[in-house]
Amino acid sequence: MKGVTFFVTVLLIFVALPITEKATAQSATAAVDLTCTPPYPSGSIDVDVYPGASLTGYTDCTVSNPTVHTEKIEITVSSGMFAVAAPSSVTVAAGGESDFQVTVRADLMMSASAHSIQITARVIEISGVPPPNTAESTAQNIVNIKQFSQLSIEMVEPDVEIYVGDEVELEYYLFNLGNGYEMFRIGAEFDETQDMKLSLANTKMELMSRDSSKFILNLEAPSDGSTWAVDSDGRHYLETKIKITAESEYSCLTGSCVSMTINQNIVFYENQTFEKESGILSSSVGDSTLIYGGGGAGLALLLMLFLVIKRKRNS
Repeated sequence: MKGVTFFVTVLLIFVALPITEKATAQSATAAVDLTCTPPYPSGSIDVDVYPGASLTGYTDCTVSNPTVHTEKIEITVSSGMFAVAAPSSVTVAAGGESDFQVTVRADLMMSASAHSIQITARVIEISGVPPPNTAESTAQNIVNIKQFSQLSIEMVEPDVEIYVGDEVELEYYLFNLGNGYEMFRIGAEFDETQDMKLSLANTKMELMSRDSSKFILNLEAPSDGSTWAVDSDGRHYLETKIKITAESEYSCLTGSCVSMTINQNIVFYENQTFEKESGILSSSVGDSTLIYGGGGAGLALLLMLFLVIKRKRNS
């Protein structure tokens, strides 16, 4: 009896083994691999945000299914402040892979900066049923908001009148309209044949994005304008222009210098009218004095002669 029982037990064990192996082979285990690589030389998702730019960048992703079962894979993107476009899910055959893109959109003139986004692929179905395990893969990319340069110069007084020998301070404002910190070079050009002197208090200025600052041009007018043309008021005058230029150092490093030039209108005057009138007045007064003085002396002599004659007659 014991021998029969042992035989039956051994038989049941051998019969049960193939059933267990078959059940194990049929159990589905989910798995997924994800890689995302931006196509830009920087290795990041580069996004231009200057006026007129597309404001978008993208990364190329590949999701792989290493199992022997067809998988439906959900795609999610944690993008923070950015709007993104990506497929909600992809279906990948056993041992296959699928490519897709994740596009990022930034805001116009957004500050130059770097941000991280995370892309996740998670198996939600395997052979048409929910997977018995959690299977997901993530990839991180950097979004690089590229810097651009833009600037503006404003004149406080576009037209200035200056008399010979005077020294004046001309004021200007420089605006950084780009999306990042900038160093600007400032210069002034004029016709060097003209006898005037220029000097800038600052030839370089540092400005944060959307910031502005004042700079001053010191100008010393020519000392003599006697050879200039004469206007209807009798003044000698000379019209000229000074070119004020500001240039972004950052933009020059990228190979395309961004600059702005404005023209400052200057009119130099030498007022000769007063001096001429003063000379004429002095001559007139001097001549009149001589005339009237000569006339007075003659009358006095005549009066004295008349008195002498009268005395002689009386005597």
